[in-house]
Amino acid sequence: MTFYTYGYLTTHHNTWQYARIALLIALLAIFIGLFIHYLRNRWNVKYKDLTIITGTLLLLVLGFQVNSLVSLQSATKQTGEITATVQQVAKQLKVRPTQLSINTTSTGNDLLVKAPQGYYRLDYNSDGSAFVLEKITLENPKITLVKE
Repeated sequence: MTFYTYGYLTTHHNTWQYARIALLIALLAIFIGLFIHYLRNRWNVKYKDLTIITGTLLLLVLGFQVNSLVSLQSATKQTGEITATVQQVAKQLKVRPTQLSINTTSTGNDLLVKAPQGYYRLDYNSDGSAFVLEKITLENPKITLVKE
């Protein structure tokens, strides 16, 4: 079973976003350069073809970037919800949030919290506005802790 620390939940970043943005900027610069070169030498068709190929790659990478940003926004929202839950559990257990770990990065059913006092299960009510914290004992726990 995998547990995620509070530090991991608050500082987890997607570094591929920066690489995709850099690739997008590089393709845009190449596209502009080839397009300007094609406009100066209209008789040379190879620059037109290279411009079309670069533009197609640019649109493809832009589509991946938009899709990735939408999924990143959703993941950030879910992570914000789970960190708020960890903060509420920390207040109930009278510990710091950094001492807690949780078994998922999104809210839902079957949430388990690892605290210094032991393991707890969170049971949400039907509308998800409140939860009950119940101390449990895990049989044969094989715990993997994912840190920052």
